Amino acid sequence: MTPESTSPILSEGSGRSVQDYIDEAPVWADATPVRHAPITNMQWFIWWLAAAGKFFEGMVVFTTGVALPLMAKEFALGATEKGVVAAASLFGILIRATTLGGLADRYGRKQMFIVEMMLFGIFTVLLTLSSSYPSWWQPSSASASRSGAIIPRPT
Repeated sequence: MTPESTSPILSEGSGRSVQDYIDEAPVWADATPVRHAPITNMQWFIWWLAAAGKFFEGMVVFTTGVALPLMAKEFALGATEKGVVAAASLFGILIRATTLGGLADRYGRKQMFIVEMMLFGIFTVLLTLSSSYPSWWQPSSASASRSGAIIPRPT
């Protein structure tokens, strides 16, 4: 690709494109190129928080699959209901990624991550209190949907 064939997206006021920022190589104060960018303690902390969020998201999907035979017996689920149980968490992620992702773009990932973790806790508690299939479905999709706030939405 030649520079003439690309259409640079300029950032506000700097005259640099987004690609310029992506391609930017870090340098030390004396202009010596950095062989690898060091990761700060805060960046590690943020990475571990995001990894924990993804771990719990995967755990919800996994435990739903493990519990599906027990739920089918307890709630007398048919084939359609079993499919809904298996897909509820993924459906929740789809819906919330489109809504909470936009809110995170507006209010910030940190604030929305805190909100989504609170929602995850509340809806998980409600999920444990469900005694029938209809009372299970809503908290299940809402509990798993909390991960949508940390997914950036393309604009």
